[in-house]
Amino acid sequence: MKKVLLMLAATLMAVSASAQVVSSRTFVKSKTETVWYARLGMSINNIAGTDTDNYDSVGSKMGMDIDFGFNRAIGKSGLYWSMELGIGTRGYSSEYEDRYDGDVKAGLLAWNVKYSPFTIGYKYSLTDNIKLDGHLGGFVSYDFSGKLTEKFYFEGDHHGDDSDSWSLSELDGYQKFDAGMQVGIGVWYKKFNFDITYQRGFIDMSDEASGTSSNLMFRVGYAF
Repeated sequence: MKKVLLMLAATLMAVSASAQVVSSRTFVKSKTETVWYARLGMSINNIAGTDTDNYDSVGSKMGMDIDFGFNRAIGKSGLYWSMELGIGTRGYSSEYEDRYDGDVKAGLLAWNVKYSPFTIGYKYSLTDNIKLDGHLGGFVSYDFSGKLTEKFYFEGDHHGDDSDSWSLSELDGYQKFDAGMQVGIGVWYKKFNFDITYQRGFIDMSDEASGTSSNLMFRVGYAF
Protein backbone atom coordinates (compact mmCIF):
# COMPACT_ATOMS: atom_id res chain seq x y z
CA MET A 1 0.00 0.00 0.00
CA LYS A 2 2.85 2.44 0.87
CA LYS A 3 4.56 1.75 -2.45
CA VAL A 4 1.33 2.49 -4.34
CA LEU A 5 0.84 5.78 -2.48
CA LEU A 6 4.44 6.86 -3.12
CA MET A 7 4.08 6.02 -6.81
CA LEU A 8 0.86 8.04 -7.08
CA ALA A 9 2.39 11.05 -5.33
CA ALA A 10 5.50 10.93 -7.54
CA THR A 11 3.41 10.73 -10.72
CA LEU A 12 1.23 13.68 -9.69
CA MET A 13 4.30 15.78 -8.84
CA ALA A 14 5.82 15.00 -12.24
CA VAL A 15 2.64 16.05 -14.04
CA SER A 16 2.45 19.31 -12.09
CA ALA A 17 6.15 20.07 -12.69
CA SER A 18 5.61 19.57 -16.43
CA ALA A 19 2.64 21.94 -16.38
CA GLN A 20 4.72 24.58 -14.59
CA VAL A 21 7.49 24.29 -17.19
CA VAL A 22 5.00 24.83 -20.00
CA SER A 23 3.55 27.85 -18.20
CA SER A 24 7.03 29.38 -17.72
CA ARG A 25 7.52 29.40 -21.51
CA THR A 26 4.42 31.48 -22.19
CA PHE A 27 3.99 35.25 -22.02
CA VAL A 28 2.17 35.21 -18.67
CA LYS A 29 2.81 38.40 -16.73
CA SER A 30 1.46 37.27 -13.35
CA LYS A 31 2.22 34.09 -11.43
CA THR A 32 -0.61 31.52 -11.36
CA GLU A 33 -1.41 30.18 -7.89
CA THR A 34 -1.24 26.41 -7.38
CA VAL A 35 -2.58 24.79 -4.20
CA TRP A 36 -1.50 21.24 -3.30
CA TYR A 37 -3.70 19.20 -0.99
CA ALA A 38 -4.40 15.76 0.48
CA ARG A 39 -7.84 14.40 1.36
CA LEU A 40 -8.88 11.38 3.44
CA GLY A 41 -12.30 10.07 4.35
CA MET A 42 -15.04 7.48 4.13
CA SER A 43 -17.20 6.49 1.18
CA ILE A 44 -20.65 4.97 0.93
CA ASN A 45 -20.40 2.56 -2.01
CA ASN A 46 -23.45 1.34 -3.89
CA ILE A 47 -24.58 0.24 -7.34
CA ALA A 48 -26.97 2.25 -9.48
CA GLY A 49 -29.30 1.28 -12.30
CA THR A 50 -28.93 -2.44 -11.59
CA ASP A 51 -31.42 -5.11 -12.59
CA THR A 52 -32.51 -6.35 -9.16
CA ASP A 53 -34.52 -9.36 -10.37
CA ASN A 54 -31.91 -11.68 -8.83
CA TYR A 55 -31.93 -9.88 -5.47
CA ASP A 56 -34.43 -9.25 -2.72
CA SER A 57 -32.55 -6.05 -1.87
CA VAL A 58 -29.41 -4.14 -2.82
CA GLY A 59 -27.67 -1.86 -0.34
CA SER A 60 -24.48 0.04 0.38
CA LYS A 61 -21.02 -0.97 1.52
CA MET A 62 -18.73 1.26 3.56
CA GLY A 63 -15.33 2.06 2.11
CA MET A 64 -12.43 4.49 2.27
CA ASP A 65 -10.87 7.16 0.05
CA ILE A 66 -7.49 8.94 0.03
CA ASP A 67 -6.43 11.48 -2.61
CA PHE A 68 -3.56 13.77 -3.53
CA GLY A 69 -4.08 16.65 -5.92
CA PHE A 70 -3.69 20.30 -6.79
CA ASN A 71 -5.88 23.27 -7.70
CA ARG A 72 -4.51 25.74 -10.24
CA ALA A 73 -6.18 29.15 -10.41
CA ILE A 74 -7.62 30.46 -13.67
CA GLY A 75 -7.25 34.22 -13.45
CA LYS A 76 -8.30 35.92 -10.22
CA SER A 77 -12.05 35.20 -10.18
CA GLY A 78 -11.99 32.07 -7.98
CA LEU A 79 -12.19 29.74 -10.98
CA TYR A 80 -9.69 26.87 -11.07
CA TRP A 81 -8.87 23.54 -12.66
CA SER A 82 -7.49 20.54 -10.79
CA MET A 83 -5.98 17.10 -11.14
CA GLU A 84 -6.16 14.26 -8.61
CA LEU A 85 -4.71 10.80 -7.95
CA GLY A 86 -5.83 8.46 -5.22
CA ILE A 87 -6.91 5.13 -3.84
CA GLY A 88 -10.58 4.43 -3.22
CA THR A 89 -13.22 1.73 -3.01
CA ARG A 90 -16.41 0.70 -4.71
CA GLY A 91 -18.92 -2.06 -4.02
CA TYR A 92 -22.36 -2.96 -2.74
CA SER A 93 -24.27 -5.36 -0.50
CA SER A 94 -27.21 -7.58 -1.42
CA GLU A 95 -29.64 -10.14 -0.03
CA TYR A 96 -31.43 -12.92 -1.85
CA GLU A 97 -32.96 -16.37 -1.31
CA ASP A 98 -31.10 -19.37 -2.71
CA ARG A 99 -32.55 -22.54 -4.20
CA TYR A 100 -32.41 -24.36 -0.84
CA ASP A 101 -34.76 -21.81 0.73
CA GLY A 102 -31.96 -20.21 2.68
CA ASP A 103 -31.19 -16.50 2.88
CA VAL A 104 -27.89 -15.20 1.50
CA LYS A 105 -26.25 -11.92 2.48
CA ALA A 106 -23.49 -10.88 0.07
CA GLY A 107 -21.07 -7.98 -0.06
CA LEU A 108 -18.55 -6.78 -2.62
CA LEU A 109 -15.76 -4.35 -1.74
CA ALA A 110 -13.00 -3.55 -4.23
CA TRP A 111 -9.96 -1.26 -3.85
CA ASN A 112 -8.95 0.81 -6.85
CA VAL A 113 -6.44 3.31 -8.15
CA LYS A 114 -8.27 6.31 -9.56
CA TYR A 115 -7.24 9.32 -11.60
CA SER A 116 -9.15 12.53 -12.19
CA PRO A 117 -7.39 14.16 -15.18
CA PHE A 118 -9.44 17.35 -15.26
CA THR A 119 -11.88 18.98 -12.86
CA ILE A 120 -13.24 22.51 -13.10
CA GLY A 121 -14.23 24.32 -9.92
CA TYR A 122 -15.00 27.65 -8.33
CA LYS A 123 -14.14 28.97 -4.87
CA TYR A 124 -16.50 31.61 -3.54
CA SER A 125 -15.15 33.69 -0.65
CA LEU A 126 -17.56 34.13 2.25
CA THR A 127 -14.88 35.78 4.39
CA ASP A 128 -11.12 36.19 4.13
CA ASN A 129 -10.66 32.71 5.62
CA ILE A 130 -13.79 30.79 4.54
CA LYS A 131 -14.51 29.71 0.95
CA LEU A 132 -17.22 27.57 -0.62
CA ASP A 133 -15.86 25.19 -3.24
CA GLY A 134 -17.99 23.63 -5.99
CA HIS A 135 -16.43 21.32 -8.59
CA LEU A 136 -17.28 19.02 -11.51
CA GLY A 137 -15.04 16.60 -13.40
CA GLY A 138 -14.35 13.11 -14.69
CA PHE A 139 -12.43 10.09 -13.44
CA VAL A 140 -11.05 6.70 -14.47
CA SER A 141 -10.23 3.84 -12.09
CA TYR A 142 -8.89 0.30 -11.96
CA ASP A 143 -9.68 -2.25 -9.23
CA PHE A 144 -6.48 -3.93 -8.05
CA SER A 145 -7.82 -5.85 -5.05
CA GLY A 146 -11.05 -6.94 -3.39
CA LYS A 147 -13.46 -9.79 -2.86
CA LEU A 148 -17.05 -10.89 -2.85
CA THR A 149 -18.25 -12.57 0.35
CA GLU A 150 -21.44 -14.52 0.94
CA LYS A 151 -23.00 -15.72 4.20
CA PHE A 152 -25.73 -18.35 4.14
CA TYR A 153 -28.57 -18.27 6.67
CA PHE A 154 -30.98 -21.18 6.95
CA GLU A 155 -34.30 -21.42 8.77
CA GLY A 156 -33.90 -20.88 12.50
CA ASP A 157 -30.33 -19.66 12.20
CA HIS A 158 -29.37 -16.01 12.72
CA HIS A 159 -25.59 -16.31 12.77
CA GLY A 160 -24.83 -17.83 9.38
CA ASP A 161 -24.40 -21.57 8.84
CA ASP A 162 -21.70 -21.12 6.24
CA SER A 163 -19.77 -18.49 4.30
CA ASP A 164 -17.64 -18.24 1.20
CA SER A 165 -15.56 -15.62 -0.62
CA TRP A 166 -14.03 -15.01 -4.06
CA SER A 167 -11.32 -12.64 -5.24
CA LEU A 168 -12.01 -10.28 -8.15
CA SER A 169 -10.12 -12.53 -10.59
CA GLU A 170 -12.43 -15.42 -9.67
CA LEU A 171 -15.61 -13.52 -10.52
CA ASP A 172 -16.92 -14.25 -14.01
CA GLY A 173 -17.71 -11.12 -15.97
CA TYR A 174 -16.35 -8.66 -13.38
CA GLN A 175 -15.17 -5.36 -14.89
CA LYS A 176 -12.14 -3.90 -13.11
CA PHE A 177 -12.05 -0.71 -15.18
CA ASP A 178 -14.43 2.17 -14.59
CA ALA A 179 -14.90 5.73 -15.85
CA GLY A 180 -17.45 8.37 -15.06
CA MET A 181 -18.27 11.78 -13.64
CA GLN A 182 -18.04 13.30 -10.19
CA VAL A 183 -19.57 16.43 -8.68
CA GLY A 184 -18.95 17.88 -5.25
CA ILE A 185 -19.13 20.79 -2.89
CA GLY A 186 -16.95 21.68 0.05
CA VAL A 187 -15.78 24.42 2.34
CA TRP A 188 -12.27 25.70 3.04
CA TYR A 189 -11.23 27.29 6.32
CA LYS A 190 -7.74 28.64 5.74
CA LYS A 191 -5.82 25.47 4.78
CA PHE A 192 -8.41 22.98 6.06
CA ASN A 193 -11.12 21.49 3.87
CA PHE A 194 -14.28 19.42 4.22
CA ASP A 195 -15.63 18.00 0.98
CA ILE A 196 -18.64 15.93 -0.13
CA THR A 197 -18.38 14.38 -3.60
CA TYR A 198 -20.74 12.08 -5.51
CA GLN A 199 -19.10 9.76 -8.02
CA ARG A 200 -21.04 7.86 -10.71
CA GLY A 201 -19.48 5.31 -13.05
CA PHE A 202 -20.58 4.68 -16.63
CA ILE A 203 -19.43 1.03 -16.97
CA ASP A 204 -21.37 -1.96 -15.61
CA MET A 205 -19.48 -3.52 -12.71
CA SER A 206 -20.28 -7.08 -13.77
CA ASP A 207 -22.58 -9.19 -15.90
CA GLU A 208 -24.39 -10.51 -12.82
CA ALA A 209 -25.04 -7.10 -11.29
CA SER A 210 -25.71 -5.04 -14.41
CA GLY A 211 -25.32 -1.64 -12.79
CA THR A 212 -22.70 1.07 -12.42
CA SER A 213 -20.77 2.23 -9.36
CA SER A 214 -22.36 4.94 -7.22
CA ASN A 215 -20.15 6.37 -4.48
CA LEU A 216 -20.71 9.18 -1.98
CA MET A 217 -17.47 10.39 -0.41
CA PHE A 218 -17.01 12.44 2.76
CA ARG A 219 -13.44 13.70 3.02
CA VAL A 220 -11.36 16.07 5.11
CA GLY A 221 -8.31 17.70 3.60
CA TYR A 222 -5.32 19.96 4.16
CA ALA A 223 -3.57 22.29 1.71
CA PHE A 224 0.24 22.34 1.78
